[in-house]
Amino acid sequence: MSEQGPQGPTPTLQHTGGEIAMILIGVVLLLPGLCSLVLALGSISDWGSSDPIARALMGLWVLCFIVSGVGIALIWLARRNARARAS
Repeated sequence: MSEQGPQGPTPTLQHTGGEIAMILIGVVLLLPGLCSLVLALGSISDWGSSDPIARALMGLWVLCFIVSGVGIALIWLARRNARARAS
């Protein structure tokens, strides 16, 4: 049996300036969704009501969740590009 020698260090991800900007913008875009999630969970009791203000808030929460989804996509895309370059 042959022993394998110590393997070299694993490559670290090197991000470009554009990828760093994408990650930072993505993190900022996550904040509206986080805030909406906290407020939505705090008002669960109003979800079944026919109050027009509660309905408008639900629409705003959906919009904030979509914005957070864009933030998640930006972070994922930046990480994927860095991994593709590293391999």
